[in-house]
Amino acid sequence: MKYKLMTICAALAITVISCSKLQNNTPGTSPGTGSNSSSKTGTGSGSGSSSGVDTTKPPVDTSDRGGDDNSNHPDCEDIFCTTDFRMIDLKVTDASGNTVMLSSFHTEDMAGNKLPASLYEYDNYRQAYVVFNDSWVRGHQNTTTQVRFVGYKNGNKVVDEVYTIATDCCHIDKTAGKDAVVLP
Repeated sequence: MKYKLMTICAALAITVISCSKLQNNTPGTSPGTGSNSSSKTGTGSGSGSSSGVDTTKPPVDTSDRGGDDNSNHPDCEDIFCTTDFRMIDLKVTDASGNTVMLSSFHTEDMAGNKLPASLYEYDNYRQAYVVFNDSWVRGHQNTTTQVRFVGYKNGNKVVDEVYTIATDCCHIDKTAGKDAVVLP
């Protein structure tokens, strides 16, 4: 048992070292210097290390974009994003606290144009409406926008909520807007 545990630990250490070397030996850089610019710090926190490797950035994104996170925005070129997918939710309940199922709903811009359906949905697990999600980020990095979530019940508009959304290089963040609405 002791030998097995030592073997697993050694294999893990070798894997970590190998990954570190692969990450630092990107084309155009010399070993040990990394490819991260020290002038861009990403969204993580940390103070770097004496080995010359910038440790202030979060891990490389391995999502469907394959690490090519932000190539279309110059301020985001050296930023690596985490793989979490952020959403802004709205719980819609009645006075008794029961979830209200809307007949229809959508998110729109402030001019009243419906936004792509990939940005909003009903989440059965959380029993909440997703008002907005990280699908917005690509092409909208480092911007702030306002959107409106509209919901109907039996043909009547019962939800009309405005949200202010800030987008950095990687994710959205709600800066204004409700988390819950109680319908009469």
